Amino acid sequence: MMTDICRHIIDHPSAWTAAELGGKAAITRRLNAEQIAGFDALLARTVHLAPQTVTRKDFDHPVVNELVAEVRHELMDGRGVTLLSGLDPARYTPEQFERIYWGIGMHLGIPAVQSSNGDRLGRVQEEENDPVARGYRSSAELKMHTDAYEIVGLMCIRQAAKGGQSALVSSLALHNEILRTRPEFLEPLYDGFYMALAEAQFSSKPITEERIPVFCYVDGKVSSIYSGRFMHDAARKLNVALPKGLAEAHAYMASLAERDDLALRFMLEPGEMVLWHNFLNLHSRTEFENDASHNRLLLRLWLSVPNGRPVVPQVYARGQTYDRLYQESSSTGVS
Repeated sequence: MMTDICRHIIDHPSAWTAAELGGKAAITRRLNAEQIAGFDALLARTVHLAPQTVTRKDFDHPVVNELVAEVRHELMDGRGVTLLSGLDPARYTPEQFERIYWGIGMHLGIPAVQSSNGDRLGRVQEEENDPVARGYRSSAELKMHTDAYEIVGLMCIRQAAKGGQSALVSSLALHNEILRTRPEFLEPLYDGFYMALAEAQFSSKPITEERIPVFCYVDGKVSSIYSGRFMHDAARKLNVALPKGLAEAHAYMASLAERDDLALRFMLEPGEMVLWHNFLNLHSRTEFENDASHNRLLLRLWLSVPNGRPVVPQVYARGQTYDRLYQESSSTGVS
């Protein structure tokens, strides 16, 4: 597959490293009293609406509008990640947190389907009986990966008794490090491979119809969509070996993504939300354990962005798969 490959070091705020940032504080924006008052006003104005029926027009307030415009700029044109803190969990109910989080999302993009159930606000929590073994419904460790849409967000409602640490790593910083140290891996990563999504195993198309590149280079911008697990699963289903160059490149990229000088690790506290550009960052989570008084719950948004970052069409194949699965389950009445 012939494609353009970026062969220069990317010098941009979104090519950050943990060593440069120094810690969670570098990505944190603490809400001020005026901004919190703006959210309170919007909560009162929309109290008669179910949280996920709130529209961008409903969630309109000059102070909040300015805040979210700045967040959007940081995600799309700046570092590519920001963490909002300052909402006191003692003041707000989980339903109010959901309303605030959903309202922010409506400013940033269009909430996308995340599963065959059609949920557009994912509940990231352990479910013991999950037939398709989706990662966000387990307590297991999740290795570095990307999700399916341009902007991804997580809001913490409750922490686990133990574990559940989050991490982010810039895919552009990984690209820079690969170019510096193992440039021969770029071509197989740009070529990519097919993906087999766990939830698609019971569907009409268990494997993507096209190869999905790990990196693409469009209009002078590098973007990434990465899941080593899904590509290895596709190779097994096709009864072929993952191309040798790609297998080695995947392993190398995975090892880089765990380096402490590259990956930013942090705990998300109740009331905090982290938002990032999914084509510019990989993320992971450590294993966690719940107990009787600590049942971990995060809310997740996947947002499509009209006229967003330029990428090759194959980048959207994962998201389109979830749309198709939802349509298939809706037409058969199976969920």
